[in-house]
Amino acid sequence: MRISPELRDFLSLRIRKAASLPCVLRFSCIFLAILLFGACSRPPVPVAQADSVYPVRGTVVSTDAARNSMRIAHEDIPGYMEAMTMEFRIAASSDAAKFEPGDVVNGTLRVSDSRSELAEVKKVGHSAPPLQPVIDGIPSVGAELPDTALIDETGSPFRLSGLRGKAVALTFIYTRCPLPDYCPRMNGNFATAIADLPDERCAWLSITIDPANDTPKILTEYARQFQRSSRWKFATGREEDVS
Repeated sequence: MRISPELRDFLSLRIRKAASLPCVLRFSCIFLAILLFGACSRPPVPVAQADSVYPVRGTVVSTDAARNSMRIAHEDIPGYMEAMTMEFRIAASSDAAKFEPGDVVNGTLRVSDSRSELAEVKKVGHSAPPLQPVIDGIPSVGAELPDTALIDETGSPFRLSGLRGKAVALTFIYTRCPLPDYCPRMNGNFATAIADLPDERCAWLSITIDPANDTPKILTEYARQFQRSSRWKFATGREEDVS
């Protein structure tokens, strides 16, 4: 998978424009383009031959009928993933619109090298819907970001203001996320984009949302799975700043 010449030219233009901005950092179309590049780079085909299959049980937090997906607070998935709240793509044989927050469900998680889906989803009970965090103060496009203090994978502290004058591609990850269509895919897309955009005015930043687990040491080991560049940092920080 490579970036098309058209997208590369578009991102290069955004880099030149963003590098001239006087503010600390601004959301740029480079971020949106990379997200779209990641989301659209593979067609939404079912997992026909899954490498692995796991039973899943959990409580529905929210549903998205348009995307046929559900956020589920699931129990431990033995041998694959600890208990957490995760968004799952629902197989075509099931319908997310039939479920509601608080439904207790069982299903089968099918995982291939590049995609995952939750199939055979059945409601087996109902409970109080899990509490959802209140998200406040999301910056709008073009807004200046707060000058957050972070720590990179080497243990070195830095602030977002240290990236002043660069076009910054930023994403959020956590190392315990094994589903191939989320964190691993975004990291793979970053590695591809970095190789195709060798512009020193562009910085790449992956910030964990699980700072309690993702220490600099763990981030260092995690980062070794991907093609590295000195322009790409993996970062953690205080829980109140990054979670």
